[in-house]
Amino acid sequence: MASTASSHVPCGYNGHYHLYMTITQNKRNASTNQSNVTVKMYVQSDSSSYGAYNLDASGNTVKMTVNGKQVVNKTMAMDFRNKATVQLASWTGAISHGSDGSKKLDCSGSFTISGSSYLSGGNISCSIELESIPRATKPTLSSPSVALGSAVTINISPAVSSWTHNIYYRIGTGSWTRFATGVKAKYSWTVPLAIASSYPTATKGTITIGLNTYKGSTQIGGTQTVNLNITIPASVAPSVSAVTVSEAASGLANFGYIQTKSKLKIVASASGSYGSSIRSYVYDIGSQSYSGLENTYTMGEVVRDSGTVAVTVTVTDSRGRTASKTVSITVLAYSPPQITHFECSRCGDANGSANANGQYLKVTFGYSVSPLNNKNKASYLLKYSVYDDGKWGGLISGTQYTYSGTYISATAILNTASTYQVGLVVTDSFGTASFYKEIGTAVRLLSYIVKRFAIAIGKIPEIDNIFDVALETIFRKKVTMNSDLQVNGDSGFSGGASFYGDVACNGTFHANGNINANKDIGLAGSIWTRNQSKVYSANTDGTQKVVIVLCDSDNDLSIGYGSWINKDGDTYLRGRDLYLGASSTASYTTYRPYYRRGDSIDVNMGTAGFVTTGSKEIYFVVPLGKPVIGNPTVSVASINGLTLRQNSAYKCGSTGSSAAKPSRYGAAVVDSNAIRITAAWDNSTNAANNDTIGIYASIRITFS
Repeated sequence: MASTASSHVPCGYNGHYHLYMTITQNKRNASTNQSNVTVKMYVQSDSSSYGAYNLDASGNTVKMTVNGKQVVNKTMAMDFRNKATVQLASWTGAISHGSDGSKKLDCSGSFTISGSSYLSGGNISCSIELESIPRATKPTLSSPSVALGSAVTINISPAVSSWTHNIYYRIGTGSWTRFATGVKAKYSWTVPLAIASSYPTATKGTITIGLNTYKGSTQIGGTQTVNLNITIPASVAPSVSAVTVSEAASGLANFGYIQTKSKLKIVASASGSYGSSIRSYVYDIGSQSYSGLENTYTMGEVVRDSGTVAVTVTVTDSRGRTASKTVSITVLAYSPPQITHFECSRCGDANGSANANGQYLKVTFGYSVSPLNNKNKASYLLKYSVYDDGKWGGLISGTQYTYSGTYISATAILNTASTYQVGLVVTDSFGTASFYKEIGTAVRLLSYIVKRFAIAIGKIPEIDNIFDVALETIFRKKVTMNSDLQVNGDSGFSGGASFYGDVACNGTFHANGNINANKDIGLAGSIWTRNQSKVYSANTDGTQKVVIVLCDSDNDLSIGYGSWINKDGDTYLRGRDLYLGASSTASYTTYRPYYRRGDSIDVNMGTAGFVTTGSKEIYFVVPLGKPVIGNPTVSVASINGLTLRQNSAYKCGSTGSSAAKPSRYGAAVVDSNAIRITAAWDNSTNAANNDTIGIYASIRITFS
């Protein structure tokens, strides 16, 4: 093929005149399938001796035909003197090619000159094979988008029906993958699911379809392309193939799982799909829920539920898609040993005849122990002792899981002049429950022993130099005691009382000395203190320290003062929930010093992070002013979203006046005092990958 062609023929006297024609293909237009062509015709004299001329234009004619159409028909003056060259005609215009892009162009011309003996005119023709216009086929699609694994039709309408085509696809700027050859018409293509592997963090993307056109074995033009939007179907999701549960608490291997005792170790076998990776795990164990970044979780607290307990592991992959697997375990119900009832008294004989002065012992009691599939070791011991001598004698024992009955001693084992303690101790594999009651001496309205200098009301005296009262006592007037008062049982006062020694009391109470109680102090009213009152406790070594300062010189309340000043021991505040209250603010305020399930935080702050995953994800950390407790699941949502700036420019669609909202967030608690956040976009952003980025976050963090 050529872009120019020329022709010449001699004309006139002895060949001293020559007629020339040139054809030039200036440019091609693929869209119109036309070439712009210029055709010229001129005559030249090669001798100054034969200078034909006729300046009278009316006697001279010029005609020129291009592509079968006369384009020039005119008259003109002609002067060939002094070897002159005269341009007879020039035409420029569009020439249509054939459907295959080829074109042979034929041109011809003629001229006449009158009044000259050396030159009368001439005829010429010229042809050119124009450079072909590539007619590569442009593909179209039946739909602009398709789910992977589904079919899309590629429509092909070639300029020539015999032409064939090879079809390719590529992802991004990667290499082409051919999937069809020799195609003449439309082609139905099932888009491979494997393409999802190129989008491990997104659920949609774009691929390019390429079409090469062939005339025989010769390619016509370049690759013609069209974009196809793809979505990754919901079926492309992570999977959890197995969940294994084992006991993490020591010493429970022989029991199985036990309520309030077992701690579970859960191992999940999970995998992503088509290139995705597992980003987070949620472990639901009955009513308890925990989250983490690893496939193994060991409970820090005990299992709360019993019966058939579902253990569910839910994973989230890098595309934000989830999968779960549930296994069921049997958790044995457990409660510590329970003493359901306990009563004891003197009786008159081995048949239990009622007698307040009897020397036989009658005890009615009941208890229960959790069997744990009969693997729990249960035992009970009923015992008695003379009050406060520490010498216990066993009465009966057993190994039943439950018991309810009555014990009556076969012989007289109680001295009428002694007070006794009767105790029930129930033990299982994990702990002990016990209950104790007193049985007084035989009943006497008034009894005294001169030799022991002892007197008693309602009982028999037991202790030398003691006034002993076993009847409920009412004092209707003021009572003053100049020495210690010790109450070993319950005590009630209808009015106030002042004691100048040590005292233990159940009523309204004023004490100018120390209070010592060998048993519990129960109050039906209030405690009033003054003069920097303190509450003391004894250490294990017998030394005393201040537990509470009720009102110091600054009117302050101090808890744990002794541990603080002595630098020994810690102070714990315990409760289902703990609240701190402050009244120095405009209004009374209470708050918890931690975050837990059910809390949410609105965050508006500036920080920095880094860009990763092909500029589709931004990682950053939000520090917390309070710790997170209880291993809650954490999630993040946009309020306004993220304003992102890198290298003096706004990124990811944010501007100076508007924030960007990512496609999704991922979040996890870090070291109980910060939240690690991943903001993800489905497609690559304009942020520089693997580089730092400034962030202003307007987000809400929720614990669930």
